[in-house]
Amino acid sequence: MKKILCNPRFLLALFLLCGIALLAALMFLSPVQGPVVLYKVALVVVAAIAGMVFDFLAFPYSLPSSYLDWDWRDDPEAAGEDGQPDFPVAEGYLRPFCTAMLRRAVIIAAFVLAVALGL
Repeated sequence: MKKILCNPRFLLALFLLCGIALLAALMFLSPVQGPVVLYKVALVVVAAIAGMVFDFLAFPYSLPSSYLDWDWRDDPEAAGEDGQPDFPVAEGYLRPFCTAMLRRAVIIAAFVLAVALGL
């Protein structure tokens, strides 16, 4: 059971279940606040998507996936050998890969923070 719960591929499902359980508890304790919380979560999700789209449009040739050895879309279910990444970064491109990932994270965080502060 621990192997399934700690698998990164199932973490999103686990977080969604925890979020739904927390929302159900909120609806039970204060039913008036449920729609408000859902509205705010929807706005934050829209802000994250807008940040992702902005990053994609502003930096079309510097996507993090462009620094991988092979195109991950050819085999999205790939699993690396023990201790090896599923999709290794191309030789000599580790720093640009990390920079592209950090840039994307900062842009998305800025969009989410801007919307969240405006609530």
